[in-house]
Amino acid sequence: MIIQRIEIDNFRSYYKSNAFELENGLNLIIGSNGDGKTTFYEALEWLFRTDGTNKMDSKFISKKRIEELFANESDDVRVAMTYEHKGVIKTLEKMFHFTKSFDGEVSTSNYTFSLIEQNGVERVVREGIRFDYDLPSEIRKYTMFKGESDLDVFQNSNALKMLVETFSDVKDFEAYFSFMEYATKKAEQARDNAQKLDSKNTQKIKSLKMTIDHESNMLSDIEREIKNKENEAVNFDSLLKSIEQSKEASKLLIAVNRRIETLSQKRAQTQARINENYTINLLDNMWILMGFGEIAEEYSAKINEVDKKRRKLEQSYIAAASADKVIKKMQTDFVPLPVHIPGQKIMQEMLDEEVCKICGRPAPKHSDAWEFMLHRLEEYRDSLKVDIDDEIEPYYKYNYVVELQKRDTTLNDNLSEITKLRHKIQEAIAFNNRLHDDVKKIDANLNLEYEQKKRILAQTDGLTEEQLLANYENISNWMDQKNRAETRIDVLKRQRAQHRVALEKAQEDLSKLAEGTSAAIYAKTALIIRQISDAFKTAKETNKKRLLHAIEDESNIFLEKLNSNDFKGTIRILEKANGQGEAVLMNNDNTRIFNPNTALRTTYLMSVLFAIGKLSGERDKSEFPLIFDAPTSSFTDAKESEFFNVISKLNKQVVIVTKSFLKESATGDVVLDQAKVDEISGRVFRIEKKKPFDDKKLGTIQTIISQIK
Repeated sequence: MIIQRIEIDNFRSYYKSNAFELENGLNLIIGSNGDGKTTFYEALEWLFRTDGTNKMDSKFISKKRIEELFANESDDVRVAMTYEHKGVIKTLEKMFHFTKSFDGEVSTSNYTFSLIEQNGVERVVREGIRFDYDLPSEIRKYTMFKGESDLDVFQNSNALKMLVETFSDVKDFEAYFSFMEYATKKAEQARDNAQKLDSKNTQKIKSLKMTIDHESNMLSDIEREIKNKENEAVNFDSLLKSIEQSKEASKLLIAVNRRIETLSQKRAQTQARINENYTINLLDNMWILMGFGEIAEEYSAKINEVDKKRRKLEQSYIAAASADKVIKKMQTDFVPLPVHIPGQKIMQEMLDEEVCKICGRPAPKHSDAWEFMLHRLEEYRDSLKVDIDDEIEPYYKYNYVVELQKRDTTLNDNLSEITKLRHKIQEAIAFNNRLHDDVKKIDANLNLEYEQKKRILAQTDGLTEEQLLANYENISNWMDQKNRAETRIDVLKRQRAQHRVALEKAQEDLSKLAEGTSAAIYAKTALIIRQISDAFKTAKETNKKRLLHAIEDESNIFLEKLNSNDFKGTIRILEKANGQGEAVLMNNDNTRIFNPNTALRTTYLMSVLFAIGKLSGERDKSEFPLIFDAPTSSFTDAKESEFFNVISKLNKQVVIVTKSFLKESATGDVVLDQAKVDEISGRVFRIEKKKPFDDKKLGTIQTIISQIK
C-alpha cells in the first residue's frame, strides 16, 4: 500500500480544504507546538477506525469554520486518503455534515464512511469497513505510533500473542487442536465400549482406566499450578526490574546479575548431570543380577528344560496330525533343536562351505549331512511363512518360551560382565553424591549473591531512611517469593514429566489389551490421533519461534543502518513465562542492557517496527506505510539528521510528523532550518499557524500547509 494523497477538511485547525501529496519514501511534516501535528495524526486515527465508534463528534469541527457560518448554514468535516494497493487506486473517505442553528448551536448529521475504487473509468463505492481487507486492523496497530512511548509494541499484555497469530500460521492450529481433542475422546470412548466385551481382562482394563484418570487429573492440576507460579515469578521479576531500571549507573548490580546468571547456569548444568534412575538401571541394565550368578544359571537350566518339553510336545503333536501340508519331521528318539537354531545366516554359511560348524565334520554337497542341513534351512524358512489354508492349528499359539530362551541367551552372553557390576554401581553412586555436593556449594554462593543484590537494590537514591528500610523489606520479600516460585516450578516440571510417562505407559498398556479384540482398531485410532495432536503442538511452537527469530534478524539489520556510527547492541525478542513478549537489547556477553539511552531505545524499537512491517509485506505481498508522531523528540540535532538521512534511504514509505528541522531566527521567530532539510532525501511539508491569530481565541487558529521539497 502506498499513500498518494491525504485530504483534511474542517477537522479542528485544518480550516476548509487541505491536502498532502505524499511520495513512496520518507515524508516529513514539520511543525512547531500548536501548529497541527497531533491534529494531523488524530485525523488519520479517526479515518482508520472501522469499528463504528467516534462517528460524529462536534470536537472534530473547525472552530474557525463554525464561527464564520451564518445561521442555518452547513458544511462538512471530511478526512480522505487516496492510496494505491495491489495495482488499484482507492480513496478511503469519512465525513459528516454539521449545521449552525440560529442560537449558535451546532448539530451533526449524514455520517458516511466509504471506500471508493477507481477502476479505469468505472468508479465503485463500497462500505468503508472494507478498508480492513487492504490494511487489516490487526496490522494497523503496527503502522501508527504516537510519541516515543508508543513505539514499544510489546507493552500490551497480549501483544506477543496477537503478533504471532497475525504473522505466523499458529492460529490455524487452534481448530485442529479442538478437533483432535474431540476425535481422541470419541476414539477412546469407542475403544472403551468395545473393551467392555472383553471379560477376560475386565479387571486390568478397569485398573488402567483408573490410572489414566488419576494421571490426567494430576497433570491438569500441575499445569494449572505451573501457570500460577510462572505468573507469580514474572510479577515479582517485574517489580525487581522496576527497581533495577531506576539505577541506570549501578555497575555493582550488573556485576551481581552476571555472577548470579553464571552460577545459575552452572547449577543447571550440574543438576542435569545427576542421573539417579537406579530403579530403571536395576532392570534395564540388569544391576539386579549383581552377585546372583548361581540364580542366573538355575534360571537358564529351567528355561532349557521347559523349551525341551515344549519342542517334544510340539513334535508329538505334529506327528499325530500327519497332515499333507506339514513338513515331515525326521523320526528320532531325541528332541531336536528349535528350528531357529542355528540361525538362517549360519546355516547358509555351513551349506556354502560344506562343513558342519557345530560338530566340525565335513559335509560335502549332496551328502546326507549336507542334505540334512539344507532340509533344516528350508524347514526354518517355511516356519516364517503364514499359510492361511493350513487347517492344522499350531500347538502353541504364542512364543513366550522362545522369547524367554532368547533372553536367556543374552543373559549368558553377558553374565560375566553383569556379575562384576558392583564397582560400576559404586562409582555411579559416588559420582552423583559428588554432584550433589557441588550443587550445595553453588547454592551457598548463589545465596550470598542474592543477599548482595538485596543490599544493592535497597540503596536507591533520593529515598528517606524509612523508605529505604521499607524498600529493603519489600525487595527481600519479592526476592524470596520469586525464588520460591521458581523453585516450585522446577519441582512441578519434574513431577509433570513423571506423570506424563505414567500416563503414556497406562495408555499404551490399555491399547495392548485391545490387541486381538474388536477394540483394537479404536485403540490404534486413538493413539494415532494423539500422536497427530502432539505433532501439531510441536509445529505450533516451531512456527512461533521461527517468527520471533525472523523479527530479531530483520530488526538487527535495520538497527545496523539506523545506528551505524554509535553503540547499538543486539535486539532479542523474549517470551516471558506468562506468554507476554518483550523486545530487549543485549550486550555481546549475552547480558541485558536494562537502561539504554532514550535515542538508542527509540532506534531499536523502531527497528523492530520496520522488521514487523517488512514481514507483514512479505506475508500479504504488500508493504504498509509507517506513520509516526514525534518519534525523535529526545534526539540530539546531529543524531536526528543522521537518523532521518538513513530513514530516507530505506525502501519503505514512512510518514513522520515532527518539530525537528526548526530553529530560532535572530528576531526570535521559529523558522525552518533549510540547510538541514536540503540534506534529507524525501518529501517535506511545513505546517504552521496562519498569522495573525488571537492567542486567546481558538476560532482564529488555522493550519496552513506548504510543500518545501
